[in-house]
Amino acid sequence: MRALLLSFMLLAASAAATAETITVGAEDDWAPYSSVVERQAQGFAVDVVRDAFAAVGISVNFEVLPYARCLAQAKAGHLVGCFDAVPNAMIAPSFLWHAQPLFTTRMNVYALAGSTEHGLSAASLEGKTVGVERDYEYGDAFDLNSKILRRIVDRNESGFKMLMAGRIEYMAAEERIANALFVKNGAAFGSKFKLVGTVATPGLYMAFSKSAPDAARLLAKFNEGYAAIRKSGRYQAIERKWF
Repeated sequence: MRALLLSFMLLAASAAATAETITVGAEDDWAPYSSVVERQAQGFAVDVVRDAFAAVGISVNFEVLPYARCLAQAKAGHLVGCFDAVPNAMIAPSFLWHAQPLFTTRMNVYALAGSTEHGLSAASLEGKTVGVERDYEYGDAFDLNSKILRRIVDRNESGFKMLMAGRIEYMAAEERIANALFVKNGAAFGSKFKLVGTVATPGLYMAFSKSAPDAARLLAKFNEGYAAIRKSGRYQAIERKWF
């Protein structure tokens, strides 16, 4: 019995020592999907990516970076992938994409609370100044429209402050991100903003590198693991945790 137990312990130790571990990029300023908390990646998408890979026996280390740098590191092959990305016409050819999105969302446009506008589309914003976060995707109708006057900010919070100060006419932001910022900055933001339009309802993905070693195999493993956590109910449990 002792010999059998020792053999089992040795096998377990060997399996742990040889378990595959990969590093992926996680965006640092997109709570509640992915953000940095005490130097660690945290959020809904972080949990989904971690659990999908865990379902196929792969452990994930997260390197938390500003989104633009995260995407550049994945494109260069220094990271297996980066999330959360919208595969629009500008970036889709540069990466590999998994079969189903991590989640779907609404890319909204906000004005000051006194606005009487509603139902705005990307075309409605032509000739208008709109705050956008650096290197983010808001859907092809918005991203490819050169008539929209973009004002680039490094953080969504900065863009809403610019809107409040009258330096821009609108701010584009993902719905839950905006709502989280309104709660976080309740005293400063109060009810100063109004949702006036939606420019896209995209799926968000992890952009897998085309040049990182073994990325195509890891993409296939992710598809397998993601399907497993959707079927098991684990994905739905993560949704309940965060939303």
